[in-house]
Amino acid sequence: MTTMLANTICYKQKEPTYYNKGTKWEKTCDTFLLCYVYGTDEQAQQRCDEMNELLKTNPDKITKEHRVDASNIDYFFVNKQEEMY
Repeated sequence: MTTMLANTICYKQKEPTYYNKGTKWEKTCDTFLLCYVYGTDEQAQQRCDEMNELLKTNPDKITKEHRVDASNIDYFFVNKQEEMY
């Protein structure tokens, strides 16, 4: 069985998210999956570029559309991962 990889848009946070803060299991993460992008690699990169531009010009639109805190996003990037289903 061959595994199909899908284009995704991910983002890197300025400040990491802490999990189990103050415990021996404390971990941080600063890179998260935002969404899948269907289409070619070039289309995925174009969408990512658009979102990075929006991050500079209208971050509230990103917050509203994707329900993420755009003020803590450093940048968006294209990645690949296996589809969920």
